[in-house]
Amino acid sequence: MRNLKLAIVLVVLLTPALLHAAFEVEGILKADIGSPILDVTTNPTEDMVFILTPGAVLIYSTDDQVVLDSIPVEKQFDRIAYQDSDRLVLTAAKPSRISIIHFSRIYDIDLSGRAVKGPRDAKVTLVVFDDYQ
Repeated sequence: MRNLKLAIVLVVLLTPALLHAAFEVEGILKADIGSPILDVTTNPTEDMVFILTPGAVLIYSTDDQVVLDSIPVEKQFDRIAYQDSDRLVLTAAKPSRISIIHFSRIYDIDLSGRAVKGPRDAKVTLVVFDDYQ
């Protein structure tokens, strides 16, 4: 009985060493930003990466591998976090400051060949997709 207990203990102790877990790795983002990166946060539902640099937050698309836009911020901010509802929280250690930024993504809709009423350079465009069958 004692030998059986010893064998069970040895099997339990040695099993993790015999098991080998494998991981599949895929590179998602490789970019030359061109300025020092202070901090990074992501919006996983939109595949966007927010890169805090001195004086700006760069919004980077992992799908298109391009900078979509840049949000100017004060240079003392050194940390960034993504919060639900499309908000970025910026903090600075010295001087001790916090700033919360709300952003909205603007999508371009191609209206060529569509019925349009009003000036082409209007700030707001309403598009109605209807099916009159």
